Amino acid sequence: MVANYLATAIASWSRTIGELAAFLRNPRLVSPSDMTTRSKVVTMLWLFVLSILATLAFALAALPFFLNSEPSTSGGLSNVLDRPVVNIIIAIVVLGPLVEEIMFRGWLNGTWQSLIGTALFVLMFYNGPTFAKGFIDVPLLTLQLGFSAIGIAVMFALGSSQQGTPIIGFERVFPLIFWGQGIVFGALHFRNIYSDALALPLLMTFTLVICGWLWGYARVVLGLPAAVLLHMAYNVPSAVGMLAFVAMAS
Repeated sequence: MVANYLATAIASWSRTIGELAAFLRNPRLVSPSDMTTRSKVVTMLWLFVLSILATLAFALAALPFFLNSEPSTSGGLSNVLDRPVVNIIIAIVVLGPLVEEIMFRGWLNGTWQSLIGTALFVLMFYNGPTFAKGFIDVPLLTLQLGFSAIGIAVMFALGSSQQGTPIIGFERVFPLIFWGQGIVFGALHFRNIYSDALALPLLMTFTLVICGWLWGYARVVLGLPAAVLLHMAYNVPSAVGMLAFVAMAS
């Protein structure tokens, strides 16, 4: 029995790696409609494992630089970590992955619905709470959650997370767009950590570039909800690590 389960796991792992490798050699828009729910869940599981393995590999490489320098968090990240623990968890595990996946990969299927839906979500999330703050006396996090829900509803109404016909020319330049979104995603996290050793933020950036490609693959092959869930699951240990970092620094 155990041998059968092990053989099945190895086969599904090999299949996922093979399909991922084929996609990365030639990024292209594909339809996830033929995949069963079980296949999607299994693929998500292995993509999560790959994300963690990539992070562990870079973390081990970065460990000497971490131990021999005095790293500190950026201003934006410090503001998040100064909040109550529950707020930190919501910000890192829920809001962060949701907003980042929609912003960086919500439009990755290239349809006009996804482009407009992503733009409206970003506008609502970043401008809505600031505007509403002048009329409603509630915590900023509550407003961000509320406007995120409104933005998701708008995207759902547009059907922006569904597969459709890409805008003209999108498929032709998709490989460049796919590689570029991962690089930009990682680069925008470059200053999450400040350190005397440049190698430390560089290694952390490379980690997130790889994750950006893995989650981009999930978005294209499995759909936007899968990419969001993957990012959320990945951020759970990240949140624990950041809380531990804050505890050690205090």
